[in-house]
Parts: sequence; C-alpha cells; structure tokens
Amino acid sequence: MIFIRVTGRVCIRRYSSGVQAATGSKTPPKLHIKWYYATDIPTTKPSWFDYKQEKQPEKFIPFSDFDSKRLEKRFQQLEGQGALSGAAHGTAADRVSSATKDTIVDPIVEVNEDKLFQVDLQKYILSPVYWEGSSYEVRRGTWFNSDGLPLSRKISDLVEKGYHEKRPYTFNRADVGDTLSKFGKDAVQKFNRKDRPREITEPPVVSTNDYDDLMKLQDDEDNNGQSSKMVLYSDAKYAAIFPDTMNNQFELGVIRNFCTSPVSLLSVEKIQRGYTSDLDETIFEKLPSNPIPGLSEIFQTEVGSYLTGGGSKEEAKTKSPMVKSTNYSDENDHNESKQNSQMKSVLESDYDRETSDSKANRQVDHLILCIHGIGQVLGGKYESVDFTHSINVLRNKMKEVYTSDDSYKKMTSNQYPDNNTLQVLPVSWRHKIDFHPTKNFQSYDANGNFRLPSLSQINVDGVKSLRNIMGDVVLDILLYYEPRYVEKVFHAVVSELNRVYSLYKERNPHFKGKVHILGHSLGSAIAFDIVANQREKVDQVNEETSQDLKFDVDSLFCIGSPVGVFKLLNQRNIRSRASLGPDFDPRDPTNLASSPKCVNLYNLFHPCDPIGYRMEPLVSPRFANFKPEPVPFATKSIHSQIKGLASFGEGIQQKISSASSWFKKDETKAKHQDPWDENALGDILTSLVSEPKTQDEPANEVDMRDRDLSTLTELNRSGRIDYCLPMGVFDISLVSAVSAHVSYFEDTNTAGFLLREVLASGDDCEDSRKVVVYKKK
Repeated sequence: MIFIRVTGRVCIRRYSSGVQAATGSKTPPKLHIKWYYATDIPTTKPSWFDYKQEKQPEKFIPFSDFDSKRLEKRFQQLEGQGALSGAAHGTAADRVSSATKDTIVDPIVEVNEDKLFQVDLQKYILSPVYWEGSSYEVRRGTWFNSDGLPLSRKISDLVEKGYHEKRPYTFNRADVGDTLSKFGKDAVQKFNRKDRPREITEPPVVSTNDYDDLMKLQDDEDNNGQSSKMVLYSDAKYAAIFPDTMNNQFELGVIRNFCTSPVSLLSVEKIQRGYTSDLDETIFEKLPSNPIPGLSEIFQTEVGSYLTGGGSKEEAKTKSPMVKSTNYSDENDHNESKQNSQMKSVLESDYDRETSDSKANRQVDHLILCIHGIGQVLGGKYESVDFTHSINVLRNKMKEVYTSDDSYKKMTSNQYPDNNTLQVLPVSWRHKIDFHPTKNFQSYDANGNFRLPSLSQINVDGVKSLRNIMGDVVLDILLYYEPRYVEKVFHAVVSELNRVYSLYKERNPHFKGKVHILGHSLGSAIAFDIVANQREKVDQVNEETSQDLKFDVDSLFCIGSPVGVFKLLNQRNIRSRASLGPDFDPRDPTNLASSPKCVNLYNLFHPCDPIGYRMEPLVSPRFANFKPEPVPFATKSIHSQIKGLASFGEGIQQKISSASSWFKKDETKAKHQDPWDENALGDILTSLVSEPKTQDEPANEVDMRDRDLSTLTELNRSGRIDYCLPMGVFDISLVSAVSAHVSYFEDTNTAGFLLREVLASGDDCEDSRKVVVYKKK
C-alpha cells in the first residue's frame, strides 16, 4: 500500500510489486444468483382489505434451485430484449418497443409448489395464481447482508455498479497496511462507543474520490441523488455499507481492516457478493414447522373460555393468541402485524419449497375445487380462519396419507411414487358479496348519509360477543336464502368455479383429467344446488348471466352438509338424472326432486357435527333404516389416530367440568324442587357438556336388496351416499360438536376418504354390498 499526496488529497493505491505480491484477478468473478421472496410485509392485498404498504419487508426466503434458475434465465432473456430497463411496468406491448410481438418474452414465471404462484419480473412481485391473495416483493439476490438476506434491488444495482467501477477483485489484501497502529488494539471498542473521543472522530474529512475502494451510494430517484450511505469494497467478495457521516480516516480505517472479519461494527452492514449455500442456514433455522393453529384449537379455547365465564378481553387474548380481536366493532383497527404474521406462516410452511422439474410438472388426473362455507368473515378476527390455508392443510394431508400407505399407490398409474395425481384448489366467494356485519350498506339518503345501519349497530348488549359471532357465521346462511342475495351468491360461486377451472386448463394444457367439487358446510349446499341446476346439454356458456359450469362434475363431495335438512324443508327428494328421464328440467321450480348432474354424490359427516345431515333418506325414506357407511381409518397407524383424538379434549377438560358443576342443580333437592327454582338452561347446558356415552348396539348386517342397490348406484358407484367419520374417543359432546364442524380439512381420515374415493372414481359400480341396519324399536 502506498499513500500518495496529490494536490492536497490522500489517495490509497493497491498495486502489484512484481514478484513480491501477487495481484488479484483482472476480470470480475462469476456472480452466483439466487432469487428470494418476502414473507412478512405484503406489497399489495386484495381490495377488500383496504391495505397500503407502510414499511419494507425484512424477511425473505429463497426459491428452490429449480425455480431460481428458471427466474434467472427468464430475467436474462428480458434484459437482453431491453424489457427490464427503466420503469416499464405495463403490458407486454408497452414493455418491449424494440422487439416484434413474435419475440416478446413473457415476464410471468410460474413458481413454487405445483406452480401455484407466479412472479412478475417487471414488477418484482410474487402472487398466487388461482385465488385472490396478497402479493410480495421478489429480490434477485446478488448482494447479501450478514443474515443471509438479499439487499433491495436498488441498493444491489448501485453496489454492483460501483463494484465494476472500483474493481475490488484486483485488490490484494496482503498489501493492506495496519492503519490502526496509532489508535492501539482497542480501536474496535472505541469505534463502537457512542461517545468516541474528539481526537478520534475529528480527523480530516475525506471524499469518496480520495479512495479507490470507497463509493457514495447515489440514487437518482431518491433525495435528488443525495444518499446517506457509502459503500467500501474490501475485495472480490466482501464490502460494507455505512452512514456517510463515517467519513474520517479513523472510522474508515476500522471498517477497512475489519470488513471481512466476524467483528461487529456499530452501524456498519457487512455485505457479500454472490450467493453461497451457507447463507440459507440462518433463514431456514427461523422458519416455523407448524405455523397456524387449527380451527379446532381456536374453538376449543373459545368454547372453554365462554363456559367458564370468558374472562376479560385481555385474558382471552392471552389464552388464545391466534385471536385478533374480540371486539367486533373495532374491525377497522385490527392489528395489521397479526394478519401479516398469519400469511408469513402460510408462505413459509404451507408449500413445498423444494420444487423440482418432476414436481412442478407432475401428472395430475384429478382437479378438486373446494368451496368454503359459513364464517369466512371471521378471517378478519382469527388467524386460522383462512380458507386457503385450510385447503393447503388438506392438500398436505392427502400427500401424507398417500406416501404412508402403499394401498393408495396401487390405485394410481403414474411413474412417480410420491405423486397422488390430485390437485386441490380453493374457491372463495364471500368477499364478492356486498354485506359485512360491521359495514353500512352503500345506500344513502338525500343528504348523502347512510340510509341504513350496520348489523353491529342494531345489536343488543346481552351476550353481545355471542351475537357478534352468530352474525358473522349464521348470517351467511340467511344471505343464501334471502332473494336479494341468493342470486349474487350463486353467480359468484359459479363464475369463480369457471374462472379457476379455465385458468387451470390454460396453465396446464395437458390436463385431461376429471373435475370434482368439494363443498363444506353452506358451501356444500351451494355446490349441490349448482350441480343440480346443470342442464344435460350446454351449447355455449354466457359468462355474464349463465348458471352453467364449463366442465362436467365427476364427484360432488358434501362435507358437514346441511343439504339434507334444506331439501326436507323444501319438500324435495334427491333423485338421479337417469331416474327422471330426458325431459327433466333442473331449473323448473315446481320440481319435486333435486338431481345433481354428477357421476358420484358423497355426503361425509362427523357424528358430532350438528350441521351435518343425512341425504340417503331423501332418496327414499326406507334408506333411513341403513346406518351410514363408516369411514375406515386413513392409514394402518390406528393407534396414532386414537392418541391424537384422545388428546383433543385434555386442554379444556377441567374447564368443562367446572362449567358443568356451575350449571348443575343440587340433586338432593331435585325431587322436591319448586317450579320457580328450576334451572332449565342449566339442565340443557349440563346435558350438552356431560352427555353420557351409550354403548353401540350389536351390528345387524344384511345384504342390500338389488332394487335399493340399483337406486343408490345411480347416484354413487359404491352404492352409498352417506359416509360417517370415526368418532374416536371424544368425551365432551359440546366441544366435539363445535370442533367436528370446523376441523374436516385437518382430519387425516377425511383426507384418506377423499383420496380413496377420487382415485376409485372410474371403477365399475358395485354389484352387491352389505349394509348395517338399525334395530326396530
């Protein structure tokens, strides 16, 4: 190192002195690129969130090597076309002025598990393909901080530009002298002191032009080119970014000497050029393994709290950390960080991060479109009420079941043992309906004021929290049967089914498989009515007004379904299309039967689910004598299933027992109790929380008559419609009831049932079967 005084300024020059010291490379080393996406702060959210990004993301995780290479390849193609220069963020025609339409490179790259997401390389954002969701910033990792995270695009570009100008890859660190000798060995301690002595902080101020390894980070788009940061290049790989106030010889000397060491320097960000595998270690160590509690866990806590007096709002938050707000009138003041935390967990843990060519382009023979039921408005209050997450859970459960039991693999013909050939996608509709419990109708009087109140404004004070929950949940059912809204709901779901199907076909042109619909709760009633409304022949689907689906439905799965009671109230039977003849008009309101246009109709329920009703007696009342078909355990590990069910109620067993004792009356006085001392409500609630178990009656299994089997196989190839999940070892009926209705997507046996029946959907109809009948009383 030589100090040369030239016209009053000190320059530091690094050079080779013949054979005494070898010089660095004459050409810059190859830059290893890795692409990343943010998970903590969304760039945008769907319109119904009224969201505006107020801070920059700080958490990023890498794309798989497979996706990263594809992104970089497309990036290079776009850069070669000039499609990434400037602020071009418009359409393809706007982006590329120098290329013909035939040579335009698409800036959209499908990524992540099953290509469920896409990256816009012009906007640098990641967004879901098949559902409306938040978008997140994407970064091309060229320069990284000490936590392994990529620097922002603007900073990375500026640092890289300076890198090529300063050429630190020509530096030879053996030439760096000890510029700290006059400060002693405690230079780092002095540097990190906030109250450093004046003789240290006041050496002559230098300019970036004085040093070959120093550059001011200028950004023409920010602060009129005046940046508050500088970068010091140490060698071909390392550099440091720090405030431009550290522009004296002491501070620059400390940074220069300790830039590549593990020593921490206050306000100095050490950075690295190019991706190395060790950068990911810190990132993956912090990723959650089980991000969001299941819906059953939420209601477990909420029901237990309610039965024991509930406690204060603060106590409820402590007991149930996934609760966003217990005050429904404060909906606009929801904690934004908790919402972002939920989606962060979903992005980091719900999807397979190790995407490969075989996984991204796997054979799919069955597409299952899932329609949510009631209560999606609760997503604004509870972290786990996220239908997309529920479908992710179901998708992953199906994978687990498939890989854990060889019997499922024998049902597929694909060459990859880990591919179950199913794809499961969410179909959300509630946000398309313009009614919200805490928002006013968009109807105004002559003075421009709201004409009608919101639901929360007409609520009364008694058990207000329960009323609010009922408004968010039960109200969806009322909407579906209110003439003003029923057509909106119907149209919203049909259009969304068609949109997702068409988009999937567009993105997967080789898909020739079957399409199935799964509806949960109210979603099953909507799905049933849509499928029952389909005509036999459809020449052309009118996008704006049609109730017709663009695809044939193979299997319709109704889960936790109220269809049975709805059709009973409508005084309609359930019939197969084959039994009704060619002249049947499914949209004739005078029909006495509903007939879903599908190959297989399934009705799956848990015995504790109060919303689930049977369907087979609607086909014929004599089928009420048949016990529902039991669903077998999904895998051979029955003991683990039982263990999981047994642990379900342990968390609130004590709470329920306490509640039961509060409701119970003194049994010694019961026989002589006066009417005004009766506790009817207590009796009812006590029976709910402490309902005694009854022993199962001996099975009475008989052969199903041919006539009955023929009738049922017209609706389902197996000869049964009603399927009942195993009850397990639940002890508390009230908690079981609440949990049973919301936990289908988390249940391994549900996943196994769906997997088994979908894979067998092409099998021949049963020609004989046995059925268990109830004993005559």
